Amino acid sequence: MPASESIQSGLYPLPMRPDYRRLDAWAAHPELVDGSDRKVPAADRRSGVFEGSGIPTFFVHPTLYEVGPKWNADIYNASYREAVDVGSLGNQASVFNGIGPVWAPHYRQMKLDGYYTNDSVLKAQAYVAFDSAYQDVRRAFLRFIEVQPAGQTFVVASHSQGTDHAKRLLKEVILPNVDLRERMLLAYLIGNTIELKEFDGLPLCTDPDQTHCFLAWRSYGQDFYPKKFGDRYAVVSPLTWRSDGIPSRRRDHLGALVPSGRLRFAGSFVVRTDQGTLRVERLKPLLRVFYNWKDFHRADYNLFWFNVRANLHHRLSSGKPAADRPLPKDYVPTLNE
Repeated sequence: MPASESIQSGLYPLPMRPDYRRLDAWAAHPELVDGSDRKVPAADRRSGVFEGSGIPTFFVHPTLYEVGPKWNADIYNASYREAVDVGSLGNQASVFNGIGPVWAPHYRQMKLDGYYTNDSVLKAQAYVAFDSAYQDVRRAFLRFIEVQPAGQTFVVASHSQGTDHAKRLLKEVILPNVDLRERMLLAYLIGNTIELKEFDGLPLCTDPDQTHCFLAWRSYGQDFYPKKFGDRYAVVSPLTWRSDGIPSRRRDHLGALVPSGRLRFAGSFVVRTDQGTLRVERLKPLLRVFYNWKDFHRADYNLFWFNVRANLHHRLSSGKPAADRPLPKDYVPTLNE
């Protein structure tokens, strides 16, 4: 048992620990029918079917445990499981099903309050809850890797709290292992702060056809900036796939995925990168009825779903590694490095 869990057990009993050898510990899995299986015909008409279909994605979902009696989510709570399936898998993780199966662990995520408390005692409890959540994600990833064929490439994707855990997973597990680093084609680290120089051995994707790099954006309305912003933070436009601050054109936007699973609002806004954030600007009147927000965090995937889908196929077809990606001259792949 990790030290965090032994400490937390003194505060209150933790929810049941997931066993990732069991299907019921997974929110998305190739052997399950789940939200990540959502089919969007308009998407595949645009991007086609990727010839290398079969590349799995390991997806870590955002915070969906907002209110409850404990610091950590109970992954066997029916309403929580439904929120993960409908809210995150159907609207976010499904963008990756065009390249292969999606694997998404249920994990005992930290309650939303943990991000906002200023009380020192509560902060300490939140940290332990947060670490317990990460340990679940780590164990799930190791199980995911264990059952893949030798040399199988993969994609990592996440949102919000999921991105916090994905960042740590990259730093502690994936990037230090040369074999895993080479097999990870892309990392979509969405809806959270990422510093440009945060990762040793993984650069920001700055061209639309690069692989072996990471992508990041945090979406905001025209006049709203979060507490953390500036040139130290990584951001790429999910419409132009560059970080140069040049605004997109309306015709660049292929459309948003609405909860019904349909394509809507194509060409309804432009975006530009600015000081580590993504500015969503010049919304057409119809879109403002639904999405006239200061903070577009909840729609970080939905607004650009069709662009992400099309570009993902393009990137994997090109297979062009980022130019500044370090690679040892004597690199020889080995799973148990």
